[in-house]
Amino acid sequence: MIMSIFYSKGNIWPDLGQKRDMLTREQFLKHLRGALNHLYDDPGYLRRSPLAALLGVADRFDAPAALRRILIEAIESLEPAGDELPQSPAWQIYGALYYRYVQQLSRQQVADQLGISTRQLSRWQRAALETLADVLWEQFDLEANPPNEPRSALKREPTTAPTVDEELAWLKETPVEVPVELRQTVLSVLGRIQPLAAQYKVRLEIALPEDLPYLAVHQLALKQTLLNLLSVAIHQAQDGTVIILGRRLHQEVEVEIQCRKAPPGTVPVVNNDQASLEMAHYLMDMYKGKLTLLNDEERFDARLVVPALEQLPVLVIDDNADTLSLLLRYASNTRYHLIGTEDPNQVLTLVERFSPKIIVLDVMMPQVDGWELLALLKQHPLTHHIPIVVCTVLPQEELADSLGADGYVRKPVKRQAFLAALDQQAERLGSISH
Repeated sequence: MIMSIFYSKGNIWPDLGQKRDMLTREQFLKHLRGALNHLYDDPGYLRRSPLAALLGVADRFDAPAALRRILIEAIESLEPAGDELPQSPAWQIYGALYYRYVQQLSRQQVADQLGISTRQLSRWQRAALETLADVLWEQFDLEANPPNEPRSALKREPTTAPTVDEELAWLKETPVEVPVELRQTVLSVLGRIQPLAAQYKVRLEIALPEDLPYLAVHQLALKQTLLNLLSVAIHQAQDGTVIILGRRLHQEVEVEIQCRKAPPGTVPVVNNDQASLEMAHYLMDMYKGKLTLLNDEERFDARLVVPALEQLPVLVIDDNADTLSLLLRYASNTRYHLIGTEDPNQVLTLVERFSPKIIVLDVMMPQVDGWELLALLKQHPLTHHIPIVVCTVLPQEELADSLGADGYVRKPVKRQAFLAALDQQAERLGSISH
């Protein structure tokens, strides 16, 4: 299907001889390449890009995020079926786009991931870019709505309102790029919420230790969660005090919002306050955080537990240095601290040194049979209790499960799938420890 899209372009693009104000194929490719090159680092570039108007998002307040989401979804639509061979043209077209632009790997890293030379990658990137252009052209029906027509002609009337998942899809897809410091975030939130607190005659106080670890959460999600919780707390603590406390747990940070009202008591949580609490729950679930509420006749308190940055050690065993580099990048600024090794003979030494909570194991390695290593790790006193995720190019999930693996991810692995596999094991560990 992918190749047929690629070769069907002659029927849908305007001829180069048409009017000057008509967008040519080369111009469309140029704008597409530019937007992909600035997918994360320059929102202003995306807002100014002609693609924003062409794809109907230029007038939106979140135009850069909307355009980014359109491009990422178009790339992900090219992902081949699970039974497609990793060396197939379909995977190389998809990989050339996904690893280079969505995951922002270097050209050399992409070439190594796909098992081709950088010269081959250049050819595949051109083919991949044209395939992506064709997908967008057909998806937005640009043949029927030429680029020089008014934007309103390109805008499709939605049949239903977007869901919360659709509205916040970009947040789920955006990696946490910088560590989040709790005190700095709380001070920023207090600056925004202070006018509301003054309106309800509420005093805001903070009691946060100086040595709290960074948090594995998107700062925008944390800010909005705190804003939602504080707005409810202010309503509950009219003429009183709201205190924000924090403390370090083993692999998490706890934030508590306490209401102290004079006279004591609470008011019903209704309407917008209930919606605020539901959104706070939603945002924290997105980052594996936990939110519990105490709302009895005497007080209203909120307790937020957020994963700390790189607190869960994960040992990755893979003979491919580029795969290790990729997985390290995937785990950057998450709650996972990856320790990688290309030498399976170092596994027990690294286990003794770092006490990993999860092991990620490749089974196609020249030095040792990975399936045998899996069996040995499941029997050894040092490692038998550690969950193991098999990460391999082989379509052998059932075999991995039968040999004792606790999880399975097939290469080429996407960031979301890799972190989801680690999350599954971390949640299992959490349920056991409690």
